Amino acid sequence: MPEQAHAPTGAAAAARPRRRLWPALLAVLLLAGVPLGAALLWQRVWLPLRAELDAQRRAQAELGRRLDALETWQSVASDDLAALETHGRELAARLDQLEPSRLTAWALAEADYLLRSAQRAVAIDHDPARAALALRLASASLAPVPGSGTARRAIDAARSALEQVQMPDIDSLRNALAGAADTLAEAPLREPGASPAEVTPSGWRGAVKQAWQQLGEVIVVQRVGTPVQPLLRPHETDYLRQQLALKLAAADYALQRRDTEVFRRQLADLRTWATAYLDTTAATTGAALATLARLAEVDLQPPLPDLSGLHAALPTLRQATPPPADGDP
Repeated sequence: MPEQAHAPTGAAAAARPRRRLWPALLAVLLLAGVPLGAALLWQRVWLPLRAELDAQRRAQAELGRRLDALETWQSVASDDLAALETHGRELAARLDQLEPSRLTAWALAEADYLLRSAQRAVAIDHDPARAALALRLASASLAPVPGSGTARRAIDAARSALEQVQMPDIDSLRNALAGAADTLAEAPLREPGASPAEVTPSGWRGAVKQAWQQLGEVIVVQRVGTPVQPLLRPHETDYLRQQLALKLAAADYALQRRDTEVFRRQLADLRTWATAYLDTTAATTGAALATLARLAEVDLQPPLPDLSGLHAALPTLRQATPPPADGDP
């Protein structure tokens, strides 16, 4: 009976094989987990690191290319700088070889040309700005000439006088004239029987005239049974509009040419026609006529300084310059 006491039961015998399978199963799992972990490590760590290394390698290659280009440009710039320095030394050497008398003669010739240009800009073109620039350059040209202080002071004084001249703005004047022209082109005609508006004088004469005008407005004389004839017939109205347009065009042309006399004459004729045939009591028409009166007061060519005496010092300076030595370039 002792053998029966030591014999394992059925449940214990079944548990022994299961205990032996756990180590084997654990070993299998470990062997399968190693490649999986390695794959995850490769995907999450090594792949981004490799991509970053590739980007750094490309950036380094680009920096190397830029460095090579910079070195090439530096070499070219150094060559250009060396050539420029060589050219500068050659030019300085040639200037040193020139005799001072030749430099003085060149400066006097340049100043003479610039002074003539300034005189032409004043007398013909009426352009004080261009004349002042020519005088500035002429004074600078005479700077290295010995004894040119008096001539330069006269030139600088004339330049200062030119710079103080206030020239009218032609563009703004043309815009004002165009605005008045548009207003007069649409202005209503004066009604039959109405007298053109006159400018009221100032002082006691103006007060008396205004009183008479007010008294005349009280007494109204009308013709009964006779139709009122129009001031202008249709074809005459067209003729009037065309004449106003032509006179405005002529005034604009004179304005562009800076012809003050013709400009004022055309504006005077225009105001005469407008006052005689247009309704000057309308606010817009009165404003347009006031604009024409203001434009007629503008001097399109204000007086400019006389530059004819600036050449007087040049012959004296030219005679004081010694002739160049023979054989000089």
